[in-house]
Amino acid sequence: MNPVVRKFAELWGKFDELVGRVPAKRVDMGIAILVTLVAVLVYVEVAITAQAKAVFGFLDTIELRSLDARYKMRGARRQCPGPSAGRDCIDDRIVIVGLDEKTLQKVGSFPIARNYYGKAVDQMVAGGARVVGFDADFPTPEKNSAVEALKKLESEVAGAASPAVLEKIRAIERTSDNDVIFADSMKRAGNVVLGHIFLGGERAKQIDAKASEEYYNILWSHPFPQMQKLKGEFDLSKAWFDPYAGHEGGVGEAIESNIAILADAARSYGFFNYGPERDGIYRRAASLIRYRDREWFPSLPIEMLKVYENVKDQSEVAYMAPDGLERIEVGPHTYFTQPDGSLLINFAGPFKTYPHYSMADVIDGTVPPQTFKGKIVLVGATALGIADLRPMPFQTTDYMGVELHANVLDNLLNNDIAGRGFLKRGIYEEGIDIVFILIFGIGMGYLFARLKPLHSTFSVIAALVAFFGICYFAFTHWGMWLYMVIPAGALVVNYGAITSFRMVFEEREKRKVRKTFERYVSPGVIRLIEQDPKKYFKAGGESKELTIMFSDIRSFTAISEGLTPDALVALLNEYLGEMTDILFTRWGTLDKYIGDAVMAFWGSPFPQDDHAVRACHAALDMSKRLEELNLKWEVEGKKTLSVGIGINTGRVSVGNMGSSRRFAWTVMGDPVNLASRLEGQNKEYHTARIISEFTYEQVKNHYVCRDLDRIRVKGKLEPVKIYELMDFAKNASKHRDMLERWNDAHSAFYRGAWDEAVQKFETLLGTYPDDGPTETFLKRAYDYYKEHPANDWDGVYVAKTK
Repeated sequence: MNPVVRKFAELWGKFDELVGRVPAKRVDMGIAILVTLVAVLVYVEVAITAQAKAVFGFLDTIELRSLDARYKMRGARRQCPGPSAGRDCIDDRIVIVGLDEKTLQKVGSFPIARNYYGKAVDQMVAGGARVVGFDADFPTPEKNSAVEALKKLESEVAGAASPAVLEKIRAIERTSDNDVIFADSMKRAGNVVLGHIFLGGERAKQIDAKASEEYYNILWSHPFPQMQKLKGEFDLSKAWFDPYAGHEGGVGEAIESNIAILADAARSYGFFNYGPERDGIYRRAASLIRYRDREWFPSLPIEMLKVYENVKDQSEVAYMAPDGLERIEVGPHTYFTQPDGSLLINFAGPFKTYPHYSMADVIDGTVPPQTFKGKIVLVGATALGIADLRPMPFQTTDYMGVELHANVLDNLLNNDIAGRGFLKRGIYEEGIDIVFILIFGIGMGYLFARLKPLHSTFSVIAALVAFFGICYFAFTHWGMWLYMVIPAGALVVNYGAITSFRMVFEEREKRKVRKTFERYVSPGVIRLIEQDPKKYFKAGGESKELTIMFSDIRSFTAISEGLTPDALVALLNEYLGEMTDILFTRWGTLDKYIGDAVMAFWGSPFPQDDHAVRACHAALDMSKRLEELNLKWEVEGKKTLSVGIGINTGRVSVGNMGSSRRFAWTVMGDPVNLASRLEGQNKEYHTARIISEFTYEQVKNHYVCRDLDRIRVKGKLEPVKIYELMDFAKNASKHRDMLERWNDAHSAFYRGAWDEAVQKFETLLGTYPDDGPTETFLKRAYDYYKEHPANDWDGVYVAKTK
């Protein structure tokens, strides 16, 4: 063997021995605690600190996909008529007017002329729309050739034309300027919220800084009104954005703004910056963004909510903690945010879950204006060609960004309704996650250490089904996002690790079982013992009723004197091998070989209610097989053997007996001694098999037995009735004549009718000349006939030998 391999084998053997000294349940719990600790650390890294590196990033991605699966299992919410507080309904106050393919065909390619926006606003406001929000910005004036021509004409005739002509030209210019038309519509409406985008990094450098500042001069009058500190004094800027501590709220360095004429005409403004998760799916909405080191500004949906409910500035508050934003209040609503100010969108369904109307149909009156009475209207691109695509949990293709705002508005309006507002993901949910990890780690580990592997498997499946059901129910009914992947992973890893260890441990135990019992019992019994090895390896015994057998070769000393040592060993090995096979076939336990004698018992380690029946069956099989062997040996010119078997049933102590260094599975007790004495009595009665009255009571319906005698064996005062085991019950007819005549002669003997007994035994012996018990009792009857026993004779024969 290679020295390296040998060394490894030695080390593994020492490790295996060391582990073997530790109780299995302690190792199991050690594994469970280790798995739990690792799972908690991974969970903190992935879910709480949100600093998952590449090695754990895939767990975060899988968790996000499990959240998406919950959406799809729940399905889309219904469009319920009228205001509804149901969890399965969308808010019917929210509608979308889309720049769809129909609009592009009717009014022109994108970007469409802004006078059409003005016409749409006029129609919606005329119908009673409460607020109109644009998921778009207008950073540059619209190019209009007619207006440019009129301005050129005005400059050319400025010195020659009359003031009236110039005013007429200007009037025509105003009516031809689509920006002016759109701005006038917004002024008349008084409820339009324009969108804008905050930019950072390289994108901010590409924006005209002057334009950003000019727009900020308009925007600064519409910030999020109040920012309040929680938990003492700290730097708001650092609390909002500190990537080293994990607080990364949005900060804009520049603004993709709206032109002044439109900005001045709007009621208010909100950003529509949304960012995807690491897998490219949009699941969060930013609530606030800070512009440089100045003010915080609200998102488009929050500002639309403010206009819709006419919330005053003093009713808008954001509460900042040292570790980021905690919550914001908008009028009567309170929203608990993530530290970076984001809100987890609780999506209603795929694209067009909310009512959609084509802008072209709104402009030409196909959609009646009263359709928008009391509504919150979002205007945005819905044509695929405009490509405002935002993958989301329900739909990763062909989903438009404007409907993201619709979902956010629905969550804002219904946040107080369980399951309708934003998803909850905070310290409470994190605490529940940790509890599940502890249950699946330590709690289930405790069970796995005590259950059978099959039961452990069922337990894992049941636990996973229950856990997934709880997570899904919490999601649909309470809007709670509970982590599934790490707790479920902890459970599966815990199960796999403990089950694998137990398989290795139990395989080692099975090897010990096989090594211990393979010389004593059949392979079938070993398999049963392997199911509960602890029971059989503990020192000491248990009190139990068993059946014990002793068998011995007659005149073995004389036989051995006539054989060479090799021939004797060969003969003995063949005999013992055949007899042992029969013992194992009848599920007996081989206790030991005592020279040429065999000691065995039934009923342990494998429990057997019919242990006496099995023992007698084995005895008959052994006698039959010995007859076959004798015929074979006779043909081979070898010596034949004669064997006596004694069987007794009684309560004994059975188990591992011996010293701390060496022990054996054996039986002890008075019934064992009696079985040994009965084996020796075969010499007295010239029989092959003798059983005690205790065994007879359990087998009398299964075998043919002859009532032999009542004897007092050496070392015992109490007499015991003994029987000859003759044959199987199915063969009773073969022995009927002999047994009837035997019982008749036997009865005369015990009545003291010695002459009658002698006569009947002589007659019986004449018919059955080879019957050993008849020969024995004929001699006794003749002796008593010649010399009567004492008057107190009780019929009990006192055995003179062991």
